[in-house]
Amino acid sequence: MVGGGWADAAGRAHVARANGSAAPGGWAAGGRLGLAGTGTGTQEIAGIGMGETIVFFRDDDVGEWTPALRFHVDLLLELGISCHYLVVPSYLDAGCAATLRDLKQAHSALVHFNQHGHTHEQILDGVAVYSEFAGGRPYADQRDAIERGRDRLAGMLAEAFEGDVFTPPCHKYDGNTLRVLGDLGFDTLSAGVRVDPASRVYYTVGRALGRIELLGKRVSYHRRVMPERRLAEVSVAIDVHEDQDAGGRIEKDASRLWAEFETARQHLDAVGIMTHHQVCDTPERQKTLRDFTTRLAEDPSVRFADLLDLAPSRSAA
Repeated sequence: MVGGGWADAAGRAHVARANGSAAPGGWAAGGRLGLAGTGTGTQEIAGIGMGETIVFFRDDDVGEWTPALRFHVDLLLELGISCHYLVVPSYLDAGCAATLRDLKQAHSALVHFNQHGHTHEQILDGVAVYSEFAGGRPYADQRDAIERGRDRLAGMLAEAFEGDVFTPPCHKYDGNTLRVLGDLGFDTLSAGVRVDPASRVYYTVGRALGRIELLGKRVSYHRRVMPERRLAEVSVAIDVHEDQDAGGRIEKDASRLWAEFETARQHLDAVGIMTHHQVCDTPERQKTLRDFTTRLAEDPSVRFADLLDLAPSRSAA
């Protein structure tokens, strides 16, 4: 769920696309898209024309090499779309780690492996919850978990691990979380951003006050530098697989996802797409993801970027 709730391969040739990205063995000729400072806390993307939207992909909960993960990786490689795969350290097994290392070596510009919490769970008020850093956990406790998770990924993934991006499970975090991330050398936090009118007003007020939380809700600093430890935030706006309503998980088809994308692009210059590959476990769900991503890839007004292309702390220079 994008706004803060959570309910819960490879090596195909890349194909050239009409909107200018990628040939086999590389992506976005000339390297990453350039960014230029605007002086407003965000960064404009050099060379992007009016009416164009930047899109980045983030896939959460990587840990085992499954048919669903292989499908997801193969699909995005086939389309030449870069993706940040957020790995849960305690989920990661040796076999998957070996495959991820091979993937990074073969497709270094298109696959990125970052940290997604440590265990993706905690006991809160006697109840097991997936939001690992909710509930006001002390700084030392959070630091121990994040540091142990980082060390495990660094040891298992070696050079394939990119320790600059962190996604807190369920997009739940507090000031202690951000202080830990800054002290451990992370550059960018990726969570969720909403685009409904109420949320946009709420974010504006919260940012004006320099708050990371207001009235019990998180304030998004998407594509801005956060006030706590000066971390950059680059967050996702579309939840392909885990959005919920009163009836449970919403089964979205490609048309609904496209409608959400059209709404998001009216308010954001860079739209993040979040997937949970493990939900791509049926032919119908795989077709939905293929149809949606293919439509994005064929749209001449869409350009793809890495998450870090959009982080002001990494691009201000």
